[in-house]
Amino acid sequence: MQVNVTARHTDLTPALKGYAEKKLLGVKKYVEKVTKAHVILNVEKDRHIAEVVLDLSKSRVAASAVAGDMYSAIDMVMDKVNRQVKRHMDKVKEHRDLPYTVVANIIQDEKVTGDGVERVTDVKEVRELAIEEQSVSEAISHLEDRSAGFWLFRNSSDGRLNVVYSRKDGSYGMLIIMDRRGE
Repeated sequence: MQVNVTARHTDLTPALKGYAEKKLLGVKKYVEKVTKAHVILNVEKDRHIAEVVLDLSKSRVAASAVAGDMYSAIDMVMDKVNRQVKRHMDKVKEHRDLPYTVVANIIQDEKVTGDGVERVTDVKEVRELAIEEQSVSEAISHLEDRSAGFWLFRNSSDGRLNVVYSRKDGSYGMLIIMDRRGE
């Protein structure tokens, strides 16, 4: 994390800079992908103002606080920043845990035209399925019980989404869904 501490209308002592940087490390317990952090310490008459701007991987968090001394202002602004970052990360986590909807039985027909083969897709049926956590053997038994050619499930051993399907030779295949976000 790149930390930049700026002072306006006051001297930036090494102790004050170190205190601000130390307080910024508290954000690491909520999020690890802080690319830049900018701390602005300002004095206007008897008001000590601390502002913090954090650049996360895909968003920005900013807060400011006013107090009677600079150390209190830094404490107050970091409490605000920690609350905002925690709230942001809770929203991101909640968004990732949304249930999936599966569209099944898509029928594709090929139509031969003068220019070549044209693919026409008609959705004949749409079903919503609750994704269950189960073992591979349980998923295969669900697949055998139903007339569908595949079964989507969350693997109980590693928590990933998997698909088991029937192959033409009578055996089973399995797809492991990899999330591009690095999960």
